[in-house]
Amino acid sequence: MIIDSHCHIDFESFDHDRDQVLQRAHNTGIEHIIVPGISADTWQRVKNICTQHSKLHACYGLHPYYIDQHKLNDLITLNNWIKNESPVGIGECGLDFYLKNLDRKKQMDFFDAQLEMALEYNLPVVIHCRKATEQVIQLLKSKPGLRGMIHSYSGSYEQALQLIDLGIYLSFGGAITYERATRPRDIVSRIPLDYLLIETDAPDQADSQHHKQRNEPSYIKTIIDSIANLRDENPDIICTQTSNNCRQLFSF
Repeated sequence: MIIDSHCHIDFESFDHDRDQVLQRAHNTGIEHIIVPGISADTWQRVKNICTQHSKLHACYGLHPYYIDQHKLNDLITLNNWIKNESPVGIGECGLDFYLKNLDRKKQMDFFDAQLEMALEYNLPVVIHCRKATEQVIQLLKSKPGLRGMIHSYSGSYEQALQLIDLGIYLSFGGAITYERATRPRDIVSRIPLDYLLIETDAPDQADSQHHKQRNEPSYIKTIIDSIANLRDENPDIICTQTSNNCRQLFSF
């Protein structure tokens, strides 16, 4: 039993073979996939695909990468979607300070608003965070009771411990399969297993065995094997515990 905690199976790059991709995922042992929405114009697509496949679970959010196209009214629309569609989480939302041209103030405002919705509806948040881990920690600290995950975690080990203390799960994907990724590999080997999640972030962030290829959920076995090797654990233990973690976080 494996759960891919973060996969954009709704993206257009899967339009020509989505059913085959999902069949390969099933054959690999993937039982559930969390599918985050990234902008208002993607939520219907996410909903349609998750409705067609019972093992796909929808989240709806406003991704910081697209902050320039998000409108204030999108927050009102998001609130209605969450109220009416019963997603398993809110997101993908967060902060991206890696890209200098993105309006940081607007990012903070939209992220804060989505965290408030998560508290209101008692839903976990799916957080995107690049070069903004400290800011994310401070925002989470200001809102006790939040739960969620940071996907493709890239902060420090010390920050990882702070996030775990706040009840936040940390998710790792293809990056940890590259030997040059020393920091995330070190972190994934040391954090408590009961706060670890695994993901593909497909179609992006392919692992070292599929470098420069379109990523897909079935490639998650490479990530599992890498984590098992780094932690000196049986891969079955990694699968079982990360799946239990994901079920607990998303309550399905």
